[in-house]
Amino acid sequence: KPADFAKTVVAAVLARTEVAPGTDSSTKGYSVARINAFVLHTVVMITRIKEAAARDSAQRVALELLRAVLGDSDAEGSYLLVSAIANQLRFPSAHTYLCSRMILALFSKSDERVRECIARVLIERILVNRPFPWGLLVTLIELLRNPYYAFWSHDFTRRSPQIIEILSAVAKSIHPADARTTPQSSQPLA
Repeated sequence: KPADFAKTVVAAVLARTEVAPGTDSSTKGYSVARINAFVLHTVVMITRIKEAAARDSAQRVALELLRAVLGDSDAEGSYLLVSAIANQLRFPSAHTYLCSRMILALFSKSDERVRECIARVLIERILVNRPFPWGLLVTLIELLRNPYYAFWSHDFTRRSPQIIEILSAVAKSIHPADARTTPQSSQPLA
């Protein structure tokens, strides 16, 4: 059954493992390698599908699985999963495009906790001084500029003066004229 499969995947991805294997430590943490492998495998399998209808169906299933994992995870698990997807935002390719669309779809269809996590992961990556991956820039620009996502209407964008200052600086660097209201026409992943 699809529901049982989703529960199995969520349990496998979110399974906690011993932080220091071979020690007597009872500390358990998420397997970052398992989460990254899950995301990479999912994206690679979808991008290999040639038929458009089958690919769209696989994207919907993958998006539902990602939502299920995010819904069942705590803050750390959500952060690791969103980071794993953001790791795939690289150079122009079908792979990057799919990950960008997944992040945007998750932002539009998730609760406030997940939206804040997505914003945090993307903005953390743009605050460092270095060349940014193309996919990261495209995804963040779309999120900030497209009124469909209503990024600026969320409470986490106004939670503290420091957050407002950081978001304003990022928005100005992306689009010097008012980045909050510039519309874009691309459609999110369903």
